[in-house]
Amino acid sequence: MMDELDELRRMIDEVDAEILRLVARRVELARKIGELKKSGGLPVADLEREEDVLRRGGELAEAIKIDRELTLIALRALIGICRRAQSPGRASYLGPRGSFSEEAAFKALLSKGLEPYPMPTIRDVFRAVESEDAEYGVVPVENSIEGGVRETLDLLVETPLRICGEVQVRISLNLITRPGMKLKDVNLVLSHPAALAQCRGFLSRVLKSVRVEDCPSTAEAVRRALELDGAAAIASKMAAAIYGGEILASDIQDVKDDVTRFFVIGRRKLKGLGKVKTSIIFRLQHRPGSLYEALSTFASKRINLTRIESRPVKERPWEYLFHVDFEGDGEEDERCVEALRELGEKALFMKILGSYEELG
Repeated sequence: MMDELDELRRMIDEVDAEILRLVARRVELARKIGELKKSGGLPVADLEREEDVLRRGGELAEAIKIDRELTLIALRALIGICRRAQSPGRASYLGPRGSFSEEAAFKALLSKGLEPYPMPTIRDVFRAVESEDAEYGVVPVENSIEGGVRETLDLLVETPLRICGEVQVRISLNLITRPGMKLKDVNLVLSHPAALAQCRGFLSRVLKSVRVEDCPSTAEAVRRALELDGAAAIASKMAAAIYGGEILASDIQDVKDDVTRFFVIGRRKLKGLGKVKTSIIFRLQHRPGSLYEALSTFASKRINLTRIESRPVKERPWEYLFHVDFEGDGEEDERCVEALRELGEKALFMKILGSYEELG
């Protein structure tokens, strides 16, 4: 048995070496393409070509019955390796490794040749981009169940950075253990409190007598669960792949259409899927009808608002800032530019956070 196992491992090593040789060949070809495009004054990035590579890769993964989601991550990484050979850069995101923020960073930026690296807090992500230690940052801004992320909304007011793109990640929560464990072996479940709350139904039905414990993040829960006998974690498929865990049950969250929206922050717009949104923040006089008058500016021009949220003004009790997203380009679309001009005349304070496209 051991001789057969050693032989199979030797064959895997050969396959890995061949894969890396092919990757090196692809990088060299991409570098030559980049040089040709630069000499001809053409943009290096070809988004349509990259989207076609990802589409064909996803179709092939389904045809040969391998994980489509992880295959697309691998292909984005491969495209990113080639991009980095043409023009290297970095992108920060809210860590740790294996978090949904990392998944968002991969989806939005990996194919653009930017090296994603984790930061401990949302504020640290902003600081990394402001100091130019990173070209872009990826931060959560809104969850379809829990609502807005307060720290991100507050920092958008303070920062000189702009929103350069957005990406949405479907939150798929999974029960992850050491390889070889069974459900009957689980006596402890670890995860972030929000993830535990979102899986309350599964826990009460399937693991009702099992102890539950909070962790700072879903990724940290996986790392700890793999170190403890009888422990399982609730986290993403990516976290399972990164830390070497096995998924015992998939999509165990109570609400299946749970989506988190992330902003990509930076100084330059990113090309995405084409449909443009604009985000703004403003403060109004504290009097009856002021918010109605402000929003009627958009209604009169048939501009669709996709989100509105209020945040208290610091040191001004019972006064509020309003975060608004709307469809259209606040920098180039004449209707939107005019609406923002009119709103600026009514507001005590207004800031355009950015006009941007969806990425990934």
